[in-house]
Amino acid sequence: MPFFRSGSLILGVLLFLFSSCTSTRFQIPEPRTIPPDAFGMAHAGSRFTEKENRLLDTLGVSWIRNTFRWDSIQKRTKQWDFRRWDRYVENAERTGKKILAVLAYDVPWIYGKEEKEARRHIEPDKIPYFLQYVEGIVKRYKGRIQAYEIWNEPNWLFWKGPDKDFFTLATETARRIKEVDPNCYLVVGSFWRVPRSFIRGMVRSGAFQYADAVSFHPYAFTPEGTIALFDELKEILEEEGFRGDVWVTEVGFPTGGWYLTRVSEEKKPSYVVKTLAGLLVRGARVVFWYELFDKFPQGEAPSRLDSELYFGLNYPDFKPKSGATAYSILAKQIAGATYRPDLVTLSSELKDTLEVLLFRRLNGEKILLLWSRTGEEVQVRISPKEGLSQYDLATGQTRKVSNTGRFQVGDEAIFFILAPDNTLPETGFTLEKVEPDPKEEVTISGELSLFWKIR
Repeated sequence: MPFFRSGSLILGVLLFLFSSCTSTRFQIPEPRTIPPDAFGMAHAGSRFTEKENRLLDTLGVSWIRNTFRWDSIQKRTKQWDFRRWDRYVENAERTGKKILAVLAYDVPWIYGKEEKEARRHIEPDKIPYFLQYVEGIVKRYKGRIQAYEIWNEPNWLFWKGPDKDFFTLATETARRIKEVDPNCYLVVGSFWRVPRSFIRGMVRSGAFQYADAVSFHPYAFTPEGTIALFDELKEILEEEGFRGDVWVTEVGFPTGGWYLTRVSEEKKPSYVVKTLAGLLVRGARVVFWYELFDKFPQGEAPSRLDSELYFGLNYPDFKPKSGATAYSILAKQIAGATYRPDLVTLSSELKDTLEVLLFRRLNGEKILLLWSRTGEEVQVRISPKEGLSQYDLATGQTRKVSNTGRFQVGDEAIFFILAPDNTLPETGFTLEKVEPDPKEEVTISGELSLFWKIR
């Protein structure tokens, strides 16, 4: 998922700057139930080991995404090799993971016997070869692969030909998939960010008429920028009359390298929570985090500049990075829960300062996420405080809140959970801004959960 194509560095930087300077609010007024299988992971499931399977379970992952590359399956016209992908599908079935299979890329032999390299441009007269590969996969795994996605970021790095040729490929591929398996779930798009003219071209080509969902990769400087891109995509899809789902099949932030989206290890847990919760509240059907593993163990990456080496939630030796715990906490707590903005009351001083997302679980527990949207640190009193605990997003540890119910809230996300009280009717949270009181104990909240006595 490299960010900048040759010759487009300046344009990419300007796009990032534009989208990241946003006043977008995370909280929206409409309640929404989060699907129980809303959490996915890119580049996962390929090790076929119990250790990786346990890791995915620990994280709360329901979906795994991988590219069933053409050149890994059909070496020549009549040379098919499904062994690797048979193992992949069997392992996913055994462990209860759903598969999003990306159908993508090309093989040199379609261009002639002397060709040695793929072109990432399937010309219209070569499309029948691609459809043969697609049909081979869909027939073989019919009823076993839950969803298919056509290509990967065709508007950016992974398609080298004219846009119109891709529109033809996508339309013919979508039609063939649905002919072979009318009941399969088809995801079209896989856009890098929100390419408006490219999207309209795909709509005009007819590819969307076969799609159950449109997918995209809303990479941005910040979670706020990511949410703004989701709103932008929804707007154009509504303009074009598309009424299906929206899938985020890649999103993430590297912890190293030169990409302008990099984030420190200390801030990544908060970025994970804000990004995932914000997208799901807005209606994303599934969100796939990019990605499960860094490319090298801690301290062993050969380059400090290549951000592609640093996107993982874990190191390849299974040592977790700082964002892994935050992902796991959120996935296990809000999957299947209902976003309930009606159960939050903010004092007037906090309405423009705090972001507050409240979820109600089926067992009656309530999850409260909050942070300062302006960066201003404010002191807040929260009620009810009885039965209220706070998760440390970096370590996963929990503790009861202080007796005062007072918290210092900054721009790092805070994660509370309130145990249900079956003796009371349905109640929500009230948050009010308070002035510092030197006689009271205050919880300094955020990534590190500490107590501080104001003197």
